[in-house]
Amino acid sequence: MEDFWNERYKTEEYFYGTYPNEFLRTVIGALKNKSKILCIGEGEGRNAVFLSLNGFHVTAVDFSEQGRKKALELSHKHKVCLDYRVCALENFDFEREKWDAVISIFCHLPSTIRRLVHGRLESGLKSNGIFIFQAYNPGQLEHKTGGSKDIDMLYTELIIKNDFKNLEWNFLKNSVECLSEGNGHHGMSSLLSGIGRKI
Repeated sequence: MEDFWNERYKTEEYFYGTYPNEFLRTVIGALKNKSKILCIGEGEGRNAVFLSLNGFHVTAVDFSEQGRKKALELSHKHKVCLDYRVCALENFDFEREKWDAVISIFCHLPSTIRRLVHGRLESGLKSNGIFIFQAYNPGQLEHKTGGSKDIDMLYTELIIKNDFKNLEWNFLKNSVECLSEGNGHHGMSSLLSGIGRKI
């Protein structure tokens, strides 16, 4: 998979654009000032740079060297500092109760890896820490606007609730929306979005 994503990100154009995810942009108020934030599956850095521009201390992680290269170019353009680590999520050390918030935007993982990563992610959140995510749900199989065609890689409310048993959900909702995120996400899309707080 590293080769697939490195190939996708090696072009000069940003595959998912340089603007932040719209859901993240609208719910940024859920984050406390100067929070220590981890962005997983961060790719080309659009969301991490957006959070850095808004005064948060951001660490990004992804297994793509090309993604990191473009993310750092974007951060330099906007004159912000970005700690970007290249690592497969199943090998990443989330540590315990380290993060004020974790952001997962279209970070789709096979179920065996997903459960492991989500468990470690939950442990890595501080008490009252915030988890913000958006992903495709199985309804996305009816669309051809981005995302995996493997249902094992798509998320439902039940999957998320089972993976995060120590989160209280302030918001967890399915929706169909029109995305415009570069060439990667473009058109009507079937989404699951959520904001959880660790209890």
